[in-house]
Amino acid sequence: MRLFFTNLFSDIRGLPKPVYILVIGQFVNRFGAFVFPFLTLFLEDRDYSLGKIGGVLAAISLGNFFGPMAGGYLADAIGRRNTIIVSLVSSAISLLSLYFCENYILLIVMSTVYGFANFIFGPPTSALITDLVPADKRITAFAMLRLAINAGFAAGPMVAGLLFLYSPILIFMGDAATTMAFAALAYFSLPHGLRTIKGRVSSPKIILRSWLDAFFNAIRNKLYAQFLLACLLMGIAFNQIFTLLALTTKRFEISPSVYGVIMGFNGVLIILIEVPFTHWLKQFAHRKILALGYALIGLGCVAFGLSKTQLDFFFSMGLLTLGEIIALPIGMAYSSNLAPEAMRGRYFGLRGMTWALSGLIGSIGVWCYGIMGSNWWYLSGLIGIAGAVYILIDKEKT
Repeated sequence: MRLFFTNLFSDIRGLPKPVYILVIGQFVNRFGAFVFPFLTLFLEDRDYSLGKIGGVLAAISLGNFFGPMAGGYLADAIGRRNTIIVSLVSSAISLLSLYFCENYILLIVMSTVYGFANFIFGPPTSALITDLVPADKRITAFAMLRLAINAGFAAGPMVAGLLFLYSPILIFMGDAATTMAFAALAYFSLPHGLRTIKGRVSSPKIILRSWLDAFFNAIRNKLYAQFLLACLLMGIAFNQIFTLLALTTKRFEISPSVYGVIMGFNGVLIILIEVPFTHWLKQFAHRKILALGYALIGLGCVAFGLSKTQLDFFFSMGLLTLGEIIALPIGMAYSSNLAPEAMRGRYFGLRGMTWALSGLIGSIGVWCYGIMGSNWWYLSGLIGIAGAVYILIDKEKT
């Protein structure tokens, strides 16, 4: 046991300085990510129907889908750092604007812009970590990044719940301020990272050709294509906790502050066990570990469908979180090892687009829940389990 933790801390100490900058920045940013967990409640308080709330979530998810496309290209074209800053500044401004949108059409437009800007961030971040960290330490690096995200997320919803009850505008202002703080940190502290696209990178011909090259390369990469489809199925299930759980807890008369604690419980578990647990898991075959994680996420959704009391919801969140701890950092490292150096940004763009597509599809959960009730939780759980089965297929022999 002592040797295990000695090796773990050695890996952590050996990570490059920019990884620590990303970890600090993500903690600050995610601590202040006040809006999204309470967005459905905010819109419901403004008397929007479930259908219109679903429309706003779908608009964000639509922007999320195209954001990684831009982020992946820009990461390879203008550098990782510059793309990160573009994402953070534009997402802070567009998020704050949502509070002031009283016209529904304008709300849809700005929600799309926000979703687009926010999801530019992922590809350059993953590409920069992959540029700097050796393959055998990437699981630890991505787990540390998620530790920062979830350390912030553990406390953030609890604070957001109190701010929301006092005045909803405070969650928008706090969210935007912490995002801008991360942008300033990135500007002064991060390296540019690789730039692999040559020529006039603003040329539409170069943009189209570079994306087509990366897309067809990824399709020919059987293991990467398999990962993307399995991730899509798992993501449909996983994203229900962000779009549907608030409404489900409200149905059983659980207060917004308690809902915030339930969401925070997810982060607490990740903080306590993800880094050492994933360090231990990296000795096993990655696809088998991914299958286990995806299956647990699916079972967590089924458990949410059965939940009625606070204790039930905490148990269900624990089950789903265990799947997340197993699957997400391993998946990030596994996919980074499959990405060719010259196309890393665009490969991670495809991964981000897949995750966003799962959110877009999953956003219909609000509408489905209105019709199907708890049965939608069961169905989404089965979709996640299907992803677990698919990732186990040996594509190297097909």
